[in-house]
Amino acid sequence: MNLVTSGNRISGSYIYDKYKNKILLNGVVNSNSVELKEKTNNSTAAITLVHIGKGYTGKWCDKKCVPVTIQTNNTFKDGGLKYIKVDDSDAVLYKINLVFKNKNEEIIISDAIDPPSLEFVDINGDGFYDLVVRTDHRPNNGSQTVYISGNNGFIEDKDLSKENGTFVYNPYKKNIVFNLKDDCCNTFNKVIYYFYNGKAERVDNMFFDYSSNEGKDSKGGDISKDKFESY
Repeated sequence: MNLVTSGNRISGSYIYDKYKNKILLNGVVNSNSVELKEKTNNSTAAITLVHIGKGYTGKWCDKKCVPVTIQTNNTFKDGGLKYIKVDDSDAVLYKINLVFKNKNEEIIISDAIDPPSLEFVDINGDGFYDLVVRTDHRPNNGSQTVYISGNNGFIEDKDLSKENGTFVYNPYKKNIVFNLKDDCCNTFNKVIYYFYNGKAERVDNMFFDYSSNEGKDSKGGDISKDKFESY
């Protein structure tokens, strides 16, 4: 589960293995509790949490309620993250200040179309959170800057950052997909990366035209609609 707060508002997402997609969350933070609403295609549920020590406990309720316990995990190679501040006082730049136990780190974003949103996820499988700064929130033509948590702080992954399209990480397949839609047509693209030996490698660039019901992979092979949508 990834959660980001702004004032008394909170938003984020989590993965449930039987649903196979990210479930989006929105809600409010009170003095000692968090109230979240989730919505899927089939239902709307509520999560109520109370802060305890190193995490939260509470319940998830839809047609019935089940207990929930969430452990706080903010581990990076620089140690535990204490808090984050996004400075938008400059009309051109956004400054993201990350405060760790023994050091501070600043990331400057200069080309954001939308106010940056931050998503922490371990995308390279080393057990430490990495950082995706989303700078364009369009669902199929988004952009983002991707940082890997390293021994010397966050290092931008230039290959992942330069890709157009909305970044999606699949924790089950352990791949990264950039989703992109042609503005003029009903054609969608997916650019797919995997991490090998700590480095992101592009393994495919496929498209599917929903008007003609035809698709191709990067080698010119045919791609079915089901195959395309499985990524």
